[in-house]
Amino acid sequence: MKHSLKTTLAVIFALLTFSNISAYDLKDVSGGDTIYYNKTQNPKIVYVTYKDADKGCYVGDIVIPTYITIDGTKYIVGGIDNAAFKNCNALTSVSLPIGIEYIGDDAFRNCTTITNISLPEYITKIGYYSFGNTGLKEVKIPAVAEIDGMAFKGCKDLKSVILHDSTKVIGDYAFMDCHKLEKINLPVGLERLGRSAFFNCYNLGEEITIWHKTKLIGLYAFGNCYKLKVVRCNGTAYIPFCEKFAFGDIRPINMTLIVPPNTKNGYIRIQEWQDFTNIIEE
Repeated sequence: MKHSLKTTLAVIFALLTFSNISAYDLKDVSGGDTIYYNKTQNPKIVYVTYKDADKGCYVGDIVIPTYITIDGTKYIVGGIDNAAFKNCNALTSVSLPIGIEYIGDDAFRNCTTITNISLPEYITKIGYYSFGNTGLKEVKIPAVAEIDGMAFKGCKDLKSVILHDSTKVIGDYAFMDCHKLEKINLPVGLERLGRSAFFNCYNLGEEITIWHKTKLIGLYAFGNCYKLKVVRCNGTAYIPFCEKFAFGDIRPINMTLIVPPNTKNGYIRIQEWQDFTNIIEE
């Protein structure tokens, strides 16, 4: 009986101790806002993280510093951790320092009151659902190799997106349900456009250009893009493979396909391309 009681008390103590563990490693109040950080594998770099549950979400205008000094140790602020600002729907703006390289999964998801954000040029990762369902109206994306799936899904007020030509992959559902998106410049270096990447972008149009490095256009990538009328595809030696219904499930595809000289016969051998109502060489 005594052994059982001791064991029970030990378990309760362990649970209580665990429940008091902070969700963060460091916190800094020197800039006026209390911002919480996690350490990384690099001892000189920290990522902004979420608050403990009992401290609520970040609110208002947040300015993230380039570096922080805690107990005499200087840390570079190098990223935004997974879910750091998720569901902070009273967050009105976030200023990111130039040294930010990493935007984690769900980092700003559901921050509906953020309408604008400036992404520093050295960012190398834009994570899964990182800006999904935010209030962004425009965004300029720096030279990231890949935009993860759902990164901007459901940004219903997003009208303008500028992509860097070095981006190689736009992930599945990356801009799905961005109903007000009017124009997109697909990167010259784009190799893969994910499934439903621009699905339900009703106002996207009237013309897009697919460059010569693109190898794959995913299922429903441009599904329900009702205003899209002209597709320019520059593939010559390599004609992009389209998964089924890449341009929607209505046949024939009521758009004009413009291809390079002497390539039309190659395009009409491929199911998705041959279904265009008008194919011309230019």
